[in-house]
Amino acid sequence: MRILIGVDGSPASTTACELVASRTWPLGTRVTLLGAVEILTDWTGLVPPSANDFESRREAMHFALEDRATGLESAALAVDTVVESGRAADLLMTRADESFADLIVVGSRGLGPWTSAVMGSVSAELVDHAGCPVLVARSPTFSRMLLASDGTPSSRAIPGILAAWGTAFRGVPVEVLSVAPREGFITPWAIWADDGDDEPESDASLHQAIAEGVADELMELGFHAAAISRKGDASRLIVAESREWGADLIVTGSRGIGTLHRLMGGSVAHDVLMHARSSVLVIRGSVPAPVARAVASVARA
Repeated sequence: MRILIGVDGSPASTTACELVASRTWPLGTRVTLLGAVEILTDWTGLVPPSANDFESRREAMHFALEDRATGLESAALAVDTVVESGRAADLLMTRADESFADLIVVGSRGLGPWTSAVMGSVSAELVDHAGCPVLVARSPTFSRMLLASDGTPSSRAIPGILAAWGTAFRGVPVEVLSVAPREGFITPWAIWADDGDDEPESDASLHQAIAEGVADELMELGFHAAAISRKGDASRLIVAESREWGADLIVTGSRGIGTLHRLMGGSVAHDVLMHARSSVLVIRGSVPAPVARAVASVARA
């Protein structure tokens, strides 16, 4: 397995490394620590870029990576370190694509002393655009998992991908949630939802069946899972249920859960990331081919 961790020297990136080190990954897993050093721009044009300042930041980043690598190596993981110049999100996505990374891990904010204050949230950009699963770490470990599923291909792939990652996520209780969207209509300003209590039986049954199907698949793959369904706004209910159940990890697919969202609201995964207090794992893709047979063998066992 190939894991790519974004490091910027901040406490958030330290948490990301600690979370990876706390899990048991498949034998042969290799971790790459990538430190991004941006070329700072003075928008006033009064202060020219300093080569010495840039090199000092590169050197500081090298020290930060070596420090993080020590903790990961103590967890019996093979670690590479690399420092590159550019925007952190762009560098992480490019490196992930070139190295066929199975997972990108970052802290809850991609901001630190070696990144630009104007770059925005690296984690949000990765969740929106990365080509592989993204784990945004907000705590150094997790003990309860809320898995949100809507029956789309990205969410249907979640059990197989988690199983392919060895025992990293096994042993953690899982609550599978499927949210039935309320009926509503789109205006130029928002989506107006019907807040009535009437709920089509077929819609409720569909999402309960989705949750139970995912929970059953997880059980067959060696997880402990239960299923529930709700009706309403998906991102709000996912965050609320995770807090009520005490989940410190939310897992969801890369596409929105349900079809009714605010006109400019973006994906459910993005909304969950912005409002959740827990770590968030957004799954994109399918089970990697080399481990597909291993997943099938676990299912038959």
